[in-house]
Amino acid sequence: MKFRSIQTRLIQFMLAVTTIPLLLSLIITFSHTRESVKEQTVNENIRLIYQGATNLRNYMNSINRASLSVYSDSYFLRNLALDPDNHRVIAELYATLQAIQTGMEDIHQIYLHNYLTGQSTQVSSNLPRREFRKEPYRRIEQFGPGPAAVEPIHEVHNYGFPRRPADITDFKVITFYRSINNIPSPEQYALMAIDVKLDSILAICDQLYAKGEEQLYLIDDTGSIMYSPNPDEIGQPFADQTLLNEIAKEKQGYYDGKQAMVIYEKLDLPYAPWTLVKQIPHKTLYKNSTELTGINAIIAIFALLVVIFGTLWISIRITRPIKQLTSYMNQVQTGRLDVDIDVTSPDEIGILSRRFRNMMDTINNLILREYRLELANKTNQLKALQAQIDPHFLYNALQSIGTLALQHKVPRIYSLLSSLANIMRYNMRNSEAKVTLQDEIHHVRLYLELQKQRFRDQLEITWDLEPESLQAPVPKMILQPIVENYFKHGMNTRDTVGRLSISSRITEEHRLVVVVENNGTSIEEDRLAAIRRMLADPSGYEPRSGDAGDISIGLMNVLMRLNLYTDNKAVLTIENAVPHGVIVTLNINAWGE
Repeated sequence: MKFRSIQTRLIQFMLAVTTIPLLLSLIITFSHTRESVKEQTVNENIRLIYQGATNLRNYMNSINRASLSVYSDSYFLRNLALDPDNHRVIAELYATLQAIQTGMEDIHQIYLHNYLTGQSTQVSSNLPRREFRKEPYRRIEQFGPGPAAVEPIHEVHNYGFPRRPADITDFKVITFYRSINNIPSPEQYALMAIDVKLDSILAICDQLYAKGEEQLYLIDDTGSIMYSPNPDEIGQPFADQTLLNEIAKEKQGYYDGKQAMVIYEKLDLPYAPWTLVKQIPHKTLYKNSTELTGINAIIAIFALLVVIFGTLWISIRITRPIKQLTSYMNQVQTGRLDVDIDVTSPDEIGILSRRFRNMMDTINNLILREYRLELANKTNQLKALQAQIDPHFLYNALQSIGTLALQHKVPRIYSLLSSLANIMRYNMRNSEAKVTLQDEIHHVRLYLELQKQRFRDQLEITWDLEPESLQAPVPKMILQPIVENYFKHGMNTRDTVGRLSISSRITEEHRLVVVVENNGTSIEEDRLAAIRRMLADPSGYEPRSGDAGDISIGLMNVLMRLNLYTDNKAVLTIENAVPHGVIVTLNINAWGE
């Protein structure tokens, strides 16, 4: 009962209509925010990585152009083929290499190996050095098939020259190799190697990610790391082979990994096939959406608490007067009709309580008035009883007359008086509202025995009673009014003998069917139609004077009592017999179901 109370249902309803929309709003907002943040972040970082790749591409192209400047020097290729001991030739070669070395801030040193003379030259901030070698310190074929290639990040070295005290070798560089050919002939004259510091590359890469929250890698085509937030990883192979396989499929793009969003862009340079890879952890990617969802959740919880307390307050304001009114009703139920109902709330519950109080005042007044009327009527009833003939006295008197008839040897008189006495006794059984069909048939037999005495040979009675049907319960006094209508309105003994037939049976649907048929005068069609309308709609029936009106009243009384005891499932039909007469059929539940 507690879970069915208005207070409980109101709380459940308010929680449902509040919690469900809030949860749906949080879920939709969180999902939409995540997708919006993801899309915005991806687009911004695609543009950022593209710009970073463009900057790196331009930077490497500037080194490439610096290496190609030897072809713009008309004396450089010629000097490669001249006597290596010629001081003018040596000076011109040094001047060209130093111009390249000083032309860009990040160039640490330049190494040149002349295949024609076997001379290797090193040019750095210190004095240039040279020596004769059969082979260069490195061959370009080790790093790429074209005329230019890049050696991955490595510790700076002296290209085989003896170390000098002023040499600095505790940093890393990349080396750009350029094959110097006798254009347009593919004949290779020399190999130039340019050591480039990582400062500019690091500066470009540092601007492409948020340190501590994101990771950025510059990876070459061999999988070696050229840039990493962790300096110890520079020059080491990239560990995530799955990521390498993924970024190898397209020139640029992104994909959502298990732990992070990955955005990549390839430089697409023949001598520098590098790839910029940026990893944005999901925690960082969805940081703003998570914070926004947390704020919304706090607001939702606060709103939910307000709703809960508001619902409790409203439900108490509603249910407390109801409980108080219920308490008053319980007191009234125990017999305390003078209970003081004190509910002063101005709402509907207060109006109901005041109406209930007015009703109790009216009931008390009516009880008091009826009590006084009852006292006033007792005297009148006592006088009326004294003036009435006691039905038992009348029944006993009939018995005495019957005994006297036997003493004078007139048994027929005794039989008729006994029938009349039994009819009176049956009528006086007021405590029985329902009897068996057998008792009702016995009563009708007594009644017909008296009518038989009246009409003698002008009346024939036929019985067709199914034994099983005699035990069916029926309302008392339902057959005599139907049979009596025949003697009051339909019997005509001038032309033929009156015949009355009564039958009963039980149908397969367990319903009791009783048919009363006579050969008396048929009912006129318009009156028969009126009687049928009355039986079909008893509420719209208006009694009429005359024979048909009397028939209607008797049949109406029978039908009302049948419906009263059979839950409005009884059927009473009336029709004219052929060639004349009336047939009345009762159809009711056999066992009062």
